[in-house]
Amino acid sequence: MNQDHQNPQHKQSLQLVLGQGSPPSNPREQRRAVLWRRRMKLEFEVQGLVVRTATLVQEWQSLHGKKEASGNEVPKIASQIVLAGWLEIQQHPPDIQHPSERDHLAKEASRIQQEMLRCSMDIAALQAQINVLDFEQSLL
Repeated sequence: MNQDHQNPQHKQSLQLVLGQGSPPSNPREQRRAVLWRRRMKLEFEVQGLVVRTATLVQEWQSLHGKKEASGNEVPKIASQIVLAGWLEIQQHPPDIQHPSERDHLAKEASRIQQEMLRCSMDIAALQAQINVLDFEQSLL
C-alpha cells in the first residue's frame, strides 16, 4: 500500500518503529503509539508460536509415520495432539515390538504433546493480551 494513502496514525506509529520522525507531543497519541508497538510485538510472538506449532505437528507425524500435513490441516492436527495429551491416548505404530522403542516413542510423544499444550496456552494468553490492548486503544 502506498504510504501516502495510509492512515496518518499508523504512518506515524510506523515511523516511530522504524526510528524515523519524532514522537507525538499529544499524550493520547503517545499512548496510542505505545499500545500499537506492544500489539505488534505480541503479534510477532504469536507468529513464532504458530511456526513452532507447525514444527511440532511435523514431528508428531514423523514419529507416527504419517504423511506431512498441508497448511490447512495443521490446526486440526495440532488440536488432535493436544486432545490426545489431555486424554492420555497413546498412539504408536503397531509393528514396534521392542519395549525400548515403545518407551522412546511414548516419551517423545509426551514431549511433543506437552510442548503443543504449552504453545496453545501461550497463544491464548498472547491473544488475550492483544484483545486488552485493542480495547484500551478503542478507549482513546
